[in-house]
Amino acid sequence: MLKNMKLRKRFTVIMVVVYVISLPVMITGSYYILKQNAVREILEESNLLLAAMEGARKYTGEVLRPTVTKELPNRFIVEAMSATFVAKGIEKRIREKLPSYSFKEATLNPLNLEYKADTFENEKIEEFRTGRLTREWRGYKQTDTGSFYVVMRPVEIKPDCLRCHGDPSVAPPEVREKYGTTNGYGWKVDEIQTVNSVYVPADVPIQNARKALALFSLIYSGFFFVVIIVIDRLIIASIIKPIEQFVEAANEISRGRFEREFSVKTNDEIKTLADAFTRMKLSLAKAMDIITKKK
Repeated sequence: MLKNMKLRKRFTVIMVVVYVISLPVMITGSYYILKQNAVREILEESNLLLAAMEGARKYTGEVLRPTVTKELPNRFIVEAMSATFVAKGIEKRIREKLPSYSFKEATLNPLNLEYKADTFENEKIEEFRTGRLTREWRGYKQTDTGSFYVVMRPVEIKPDCLRCHGDPSVAPPEVREKYGTTNGYGWKVDEIQTVNSVYVPADVPIQNARKALALFSLIYSGFFFVVIIVIDRLIIASIIKPIEQFVEAANEISRGRFEREFSVKTNDEIKTLADAFTRMKLSLAKAMDIITKKK
């Protein structure tokens, strides 16, 4: 097929073949890299949100609660002393800026039914309780609003937790008044009732990766198109035209016009070919002279 094509067309076809072969390879490699970066971004965001929530819980337990208890020893201010309440309050304010992100203390038996674990979370809590999972679980969860990357960490019950979650008859009156005495009690020390869970949207980073890939593919295609044009111009100027001049000069010399020169301005293989043709022309001219004189 290529043997029957002119040089210019042959180079163009070769470049198009290279483009067609390289484009899928480029797309596959680029998508893999972009997707890995998207997953890394999701992981970093989930770790950041979870660290913020766990930090809020820890600060409440180590600083806020002891301080308020010291000032008000006979009261339990839920808004300042409940680590869950404080963490949830901070999370709600984060969601004002990032509505797709969420934190949940998914609990088997919560005071506030808003934190009640769903079927998926119940399964993970049970795996933590039985030891099939230990420190952490990471993975994707498909919901009605899209795909989320989820990080879950178990929370072991500490003795201090029983102040509100032990016997409802001795729980702070503020807790009983706010949440009642039906749910959230009867917890035991060292058991796992809760997993701290963060939900980070996974669709957006992946979609951004696909958009970036589409843009990169367009740029790559445009770049290759420009390269083909540039190479085509260079081939015409440095190869096609010198060869055409060679053919024209050779045709005239074959008709006996030995004064015609093989003119080449470059110092490459074409110049070497021109020198060889010139020597052949001189040899042919001498041979013609000798034949003419013999006659």
